Amino acid sequence: MLMAGCLSAVAAVSAAADSALLAASAPIVYVADFDLDVANVTPDSGPGQRVRRLRGLLPGGPGPMGQDRNPQDHAKHIVDEMADALTDDLRKAGVDARRNAPGQPLPTVGWQVRGVFLSVDDGNRLRRAMVGLGAGQTEIQVAVSCDSLSAADLPPLYQAVDEADSKGMPGAAIKLNPYVIAARFVMASGDEKKTINRTARQISDAVIAKLHGAAQAQSQ
Repeated sequence: MLMAGCLSAVAAVSAAADSALLAASAPIVYVADFDLDVANVTPDSGPGQRVRRLRGLLPGGPGPMGQDRNPQDHAKHIVDEMADALTDDLRKAGVDARRNAPGQPLPTVGWQVRGVFLSVDDGNRLRRAMVGLGAGQTEIQVAVSCDSLSAADLPPLYQAVDEADSKGMPGAAIKLNPYVIAARFVMASGDEKKTINRTARQISDAVIAKLHGAAQAQSQ
């Protein structure tokens, strides 16, 4: 018991030292809205102008969190939920994290976290995930990058791929930039809010690990 207590004390001191080092070297992390496409939605032309049911990005069931939501609103909700959850998780770890609104200028110090929601087509190619009719997914991936804002220009997360042989497939085909992407995470099917929160925690852990590595490199 004495040894366990000593180990716990050492771990607490180490964690405190890491947090202090991280706070000193990377005071602000800006969380950008992750890229998520929205499918074009049109009503059916059948009798009574029956409107087809919307299929959401993640299987959350009917109601305000699920398939009955307008796809534009649903996509915005997913993006907001991810950004808010990630920002909160980083703050809980002692990081000064702030959401960065689209188009808002970024400073030249600190870090930026950005990402894109992805799906994989039958040809095993990455595509930008979509929310809308016929675009329901059972598994979504998120590619994330954490970059220092001290660089003159941040390279793009991904590039468009020629789709000449895959017309009609939902979502734009893309190729991730291997020099930028820090990690990819799988958002398995399940309750939407829980899935987003779980993925945000995983992303937060990866971001903090990168910041710790950068802080240690600067201190040497």
